[in-house]
Amino acid sequence: MRKWLTAILYVSGIILAFIYRYDLLDWLREDHSPFLSLLAATALAFFPVLPYKLIIGLFGYAYGSLTGALICWSATTLAAAIMYGLVKYLFQKQARTYLASVPALEKFTSAVQRRPFASIILARLAPVVPQTAVNIYAGAAGLPFWSYLAASGLGKIPGITLYAYLGGQLFEHPRSAVIAIVLYAAVLLLAGLSLRPRPAGSTKGR
Repeated sequence: MRKWLTAILYVSGIILAFIYRYDLLDWLREDHSPFLSLLAATALAFFPVLPYKLIIGLFGYAYGSLTGALICWSATTLAAAIMYGLVKYLFQKQARTYLASVPALEKFTSAVQRRPFASIILARLAPVVPQTAVNIYAGAAGLPFWSYLAASGLGKIPGITLYAYLGGQLFEHPRSAVIAIVLYAAVLLLAGLSLRPRPAGSTKGR
């Protein structure tokens, strides 16, 4: 009963947040204390009814690039921890049963469990991967919590920094914004190359 109640409350929260998404945006544009803004940013990360890149840019514009990035980084990390805990302790049995029933997902999960830290960092860096899906999957697969949380925190830094910087600087310093985008692309490329799996037969001496 508790599991279904949690699921119903979460879906209801998404529906309400979606209905009032424009009101939420208007509220975020107003001047609020950093604590209230942190709560709002956490709620919007937990209930993904708006593109979070937009939220980060808005916070960067409202608070400045650094403060906006810190608020959104803290909010998304907190939301990731909460979502992981809910899935792992309430729905992991059902989720693992589903993962085991799909051979491709079971193989993928086995690979991720061998390198959980690197896998989560890559997932956080990839701009096309839904971050809520990463939170749910990590809890379902039972990845080590602290490894997951540390990798999430590190992996979020480049993207959040970029979007907060764009929100704070795009209109005043467009050239710097372009440079930031290029640097972000370079970080993604270097991370992908350094964290990619090694061939099975490779050794350090070769």
